[in-house]
Amino acid sequence: MATPHQATPQSAVHAVPPADAVYRKVTLRVIPIILLCYFFGYLDRVNVGFAKLQMMSDLSLTEAAYGVGAGLFFIGYLLLQVPAGYLVKRIGVRACLGGSLIAWGIVSIATLTTGNHTAFFALRFLLGLTEASFFPAVIAYLSLWFPSYRLSKVMSLLFLAMPLGVIIGGPLSGWIMDATHGGWGMNGWQWMFLIEGLPAVLLGFMLFKIVVDRIEDAKWLSPEELATVKRDVARESSGKKHALLPALKEPTLWLLCAISFLYNVGNYGLVFWMPTMVKALGHLTNFQTGVVSAIPYLVAAATMVLNAQHSVRTKERRWHTAVPVFIGGVALIGSVAVSNAPVAAVACLTVAVAGIMSTLAMFWSLPSRILAGTAAAGGAGLVNVGAAVAGFVGPSIMGFLKQVTGSTTVGVALLAITLFLAALLILTIPARYIKATH
Repeated sequence: MATPHQATPQSAVHAVPPADAVYRKVTLRVIPIILLCYFFGYLDRVNVGFAKLQMMSDLSLTEAAYGVGAGLFFIGYLLLQVPAGYLVKRIGVRACLGGSLIAWGIVSIATLTTGNHTAFFALRFLLGLTEASFFPAVIAYLSLWFPSYRLSKVMSLLFLAMPLGVIIGGPLSGWIMDATHGGWGMNGWQWMFLIEGLPAVLLGFMLFKIVVDRIEDAKWLSPEELATVKRDVARESSGKKHALLPALKEPTLWLLCAISFLYNVGNYGLVFWMPTMVKALGHLTNFQTGVVSAIPYLVAAATMVLNAQHSVRTKERRWHTAVPVFIGGVALIGSVAVSNAPVAAVACLTVAVAGIMSTLAMFWSLPSRILAGTAAAGGAGLVNVGAAVAGFVGPSIMGFLKQVTGSTTVGVALLAITLFLAALLILTIPARYIKATH
């Protein structure tokens, strides 16, 4: 007969593993590949801001036409946001993620063939269509693995793709355009679209091999680890809406959509015009413009993660979500006030970007506190509708005001106002959704 001492090792084999250790393992396995894909997705949507430095003259684009073209991405993106939730349910997360990546990589590469306004507008619109299912599929995929109280920290890691898209992509785009200009009869901006579009296609094929539609198919989890994840996700999902149509009656979901719109008017208005604003501060090459543009996003990458971690540690969400974006608006106004002092202007832009990005991960952990199942992807798509509309409005307004006034000052002030309004609406979110209970 086995003694208690002899039985201990056998029972330990079936011991429930610590939850933090399980989620560290899941994070290390799931997040890096999605982060890499999101990096190239973000780069392929915003590198047009650097292409503008050359293609404006090549295509005879006006400032207003560029703003509309940059924003047309979001019209295509908008049309498929809510349907993307149903697409995820019908064909699965893996097909949506991989298929979207391959398609947008091909369209991004095709942008090098742009020869006039019409082609530029059409390809930007098509790029939005091809990217539309990616983010809702990512939300659905992460909802398989993480309960929502862990998502703000996870999303802060995922959204590192945005600052990294400028930290790495900015200098890279500028260098490509300067180094390849004239090679094989192509302009530098054409080479940029080719070189930066290819990785998305390759990663799309990789996702078909890596991503699973059910966590039960993840062979790298032990039975005990799998049970921990399933238990946590199931326990939290019990009080949420699982079907999309009933979820659309939830007022808070529409409030999040409004916040997403206001927040992203400021966010995307700044993203697409940052290279132009930075280059106007001095006589910089395209590469130097990319390096200076990367500074605010380098700081933002750190503050975004630190803000999310501090929120988890202090169990406070509301002020960690609202305050950074308010500070971002104040700093944007400051950048206009000190525009004659380049160093001070870049410092203000750095604070502005850090504030805006620090709100991002906190905000996108909120829809999953309301929705689960099919509704998680469709609801995220609905909230992203606000972002998509803003993505068209922000750059378009900046382009129009730049053309009318000859500077970006009035446009930047308007972006700051939208950030202030977003912060105020965040403060009205019902406590039951924004209160941190874990």
